[in-house]
Amino acid sequence: MLNASSTRPLAGVTALVACSLLLAACGGDSGESSSTSSPTTSAETGLSVEVTPAKADPGQPVEARVVNGTDKQFTYGAAYELERQTAEGLEGIDLPDRPVIAIGYLAPPGETGPPVKVKLPADLEPGTYQVVIQRDVPGVGDLSGQFTITGR
Repeated sequence: MLNASSTRPLAGVTALVACSLLLAACGGDSGESSSTSSPTTSAETGLSVEVTPAKADPGQPVEARVVNGTDKQFTYGAAYELERQTAEGLEGIDLPDRPVIAIGYLAPPGETGPPVKVKLPADLEPGTYQVVIQRDVPGVGDLSGQFTITGR
């Protein structure tokens, strides 16, 4: 038989799981270097995304990490979107359905958070792309990092 005190730990775990399910993921702007994109961080926001490697072949995995240049912890999730830069602007990439774990990644103040693992579709054309980690971040907009798809 359960009493009220024996259910309190379960309630805490349930609340933690519920909070982690509310996390969203997207991306911030970044430049690129030979192996890691160089994040571009605005002085006002302090948040950016670096993508490793900065150049990839279609079908190759990349990783996107939030770089936190603020004095507050930033939490993000494992979900992501991909966009391609075209002459008209950014174009969303249709991704296959995939399971996304409900987890909260932490980027401590002044540090870089854990990587979001991004599986690139094998049919991507060469060009400039971005991984969107989180949409509509207050004071930031879309948090995303750029990278380049090279030829096959």
